[in-house]
Amino acid sequence: MSNPPPEPIVLRAHRSDAQCASFDASGALYTGDADGEVVRWDVERRRVVHRARAHGPTSGVLAMAHFNFVSRASSRAGDGSGDDDVPTRCTQGRDGSVKYWRRAGDASDDRGVEIASRTIRGGVFGFCRLVSDGGELIARAACARGSVVVERAETGRAACTLPALGKEDDESDPRAGVAMCISFIRSEHVVVGYEDGTIAIWALDFESGRGEVKWRRRTHKESALCADVDALGEGFVTGGADGTLVRYAVDVNVVPLMCEVVRAHGPYAEVITSSSKQPGVSACAIRGDGKIVASGCWDGKIRVYEYKRKSKGRVLAVLKYHAATVTDVLFAPDDSYLVSTARDGAVALWPIFPPSE
Repeated sequence: MSNPPPEPIVLRAHRSDAQCASFDASGALYTGDADGEVVRWDVERRRVVHRARAHGPTSGVLAMAHFNFVSRASSRAGDGSGDDDVPTRCTQGRDGSVKYWRRAGDASDDRGVEIASRTIRGGVFGFCRLVSDGGELIARAACARGSVVVERAETGRAACTLPALGKEDDESDPRAGVAMCISFIRSEHVVVGYEDGTIAIWALDFESGRGEVKWRRRTHKESALCADVDALGEGFVTGGADGTLVRYAVDVNVVPLMCEVVRAHGPYAEVITSSSKQPGVSACAIRGDGKIVASGCWDGKIRVYEYKRKSKGRVLAVLKYHAATVTDVLFAPDDSYLVSTARDGAVALWPIFPPSE
């Protein structure tokens, strides 16, 4: 690393742990916290545009996803008014509940009120964040036994179910436990990380409504905590409580599906607390151009690596600002900066390694 990383731009409005970040279709940044509030930011002016409570303080906002169905609904209506039932985003609480939100009133008003048009009561209380495929699908943990459901966001209807991985009384096919993280591969496959450290790739069969395991391996010694797939769907990373970030190459177009472990980063030896001896990887994100990957860790640091398969996977930067566990990392839609949220309540914007023009 030839130059030290720049200081972050820090946004403060959350009164509790900042837990997740998401961008809407216009590129606006939203963050959610442990008290259940969602904040929309004006990043250029570094101020809050709007804040609202999405979930109760006992649940908080664990994850968010944004949709772009309003424009489609408006074109159908022909009058620009949109469809009252079409959601603009959804939020997930730690209690497993998922709320779909729609804009009420003038859709062009940034301060406009959003109304929860649909609520799904989840069957699992935990840490698995719902994810979007960037189109019409979302995936979330369905129950404490380890099943996952893929739903159509516009209607809320189940499109495909992934049963629990493994069996209780079969040593050759052991139960992998609760689903801890999920990420889509091109809307036709999903990567799921499990409680025992197993990573599995499932093929989605929308005709039968049931997924099929195409690849699995226990690549983490402890629970998998996060996963992200690159924009081309040719590779992905997973992070775990064992403090490692694992890089994979995948080809879903061949039979049988090909997946291999390219390399692993970590674990690192810093002592975090008396009860936690390893800096687990709690969040990860691959930049849109596929050149770098960021991992947010329990020690409050963000480690940035080379991502390309043929690279050496070098550490490019260790970003230090947060005083507590990093809960989410996310690159801006134009790749110009990295967003991080943490349990210290701060939202940090890191203008690191700008992509080539």
